[in-house]
Amino acid sequence: MPIPVSYLISSPRRLFTAIVLFVILDLSVLIINLWIAAQMAQDAVAINLAGRQRMLSQQTTKTLLLAAHAPDQAQYQAALLELNTAFPLFARTLHAFDQGGETRGGDGKTVSLDAVATPGARSAVDTTLRLVAPLAEILANARPGTQHSADSVRRAMVYMVLNNREILKQMNLLTTALEHDSIQRTRELRLIQTVFFLVALANFLVIVLGLVKQYTHVDRDRHHWREMAQHDPLTGLFNRAAFREAVMAALDNAGQSALPFCVLMLDLDGFKPINDRFGHAEGD
Repeated sequence: MPIPVSYLISSPRRLFTAIVLFVILDLSVLIINLWIAAQMAQDAVAINLAGRQRMLSQQTTKTLLLAAHAPDQAQYQAALLELNTAFPLFARTLHAFDQGGETRGGDGKTVSLDAVATPGARSAVDTTLRLVAPLAEILANARPGTQHSADSVRRAMVYMVLNNREILKQMNLLTTALEHDSIQRTRELRLIQTVFFLVALANFLVIVLGLVKQYTHVDRDRHHWREMAQHDPLTGLFNRAAFREAVMAALDNAGQSALPFCVLMLDLDGFKPINDRFGHAEGD
């Protein structure tokens, strides 16, 4: 909370504390901004991979169809090889969405995902896991060189044809949920950032007002002590110190501008007894 000005300027230590608080708040705004940038980058990766899941689902269905209807062994093996690339990546990414972990990104590099937690995304992942579990069991027998490979491919093809639309639907729901969650999270972080910024700005304005008031107070004191040093407290007239300062200023000005000046001397008759009786300090 901003510190009241009257309380702030009452102690240099409090003013220093307010300045330190402003620096901390300013650094907090910077950290939150970096946090938002990192969170948005992480959300973008998750959304992109959720979208890729739809493509991998389609690719799995396509390769199963190609393998089930391959006219020769070469094309069958090629389709099976593509299948063994697409489906494991789909399953690995789905597992990362489920429990958190690493998978391969679009650029081929390893990326880390956090487990989805919001109800919409959680429901989509759980439903897809249930849909994919039977397919994983069927495809375990569809690897090259295993018995009943062709039969397993046909069974997997039929299963994907029947369930691919639902898998696509769930992956669309996952993508939508991740996008919604990212927008909501960014709004919350922006709100926190705005609050910190406004508090820092208010504290900065209080510091400026405190410094201005301190300067005004010091300037007023300086002017007051200068007046006391140059004026007689009884009559309010200039004293000897003020006279000396005025003469020196006139001499400096005359030396620079070559303009003459004069000094008027007034002699007070009978003033010597005052100095003799009361002293020169009282006489002055």
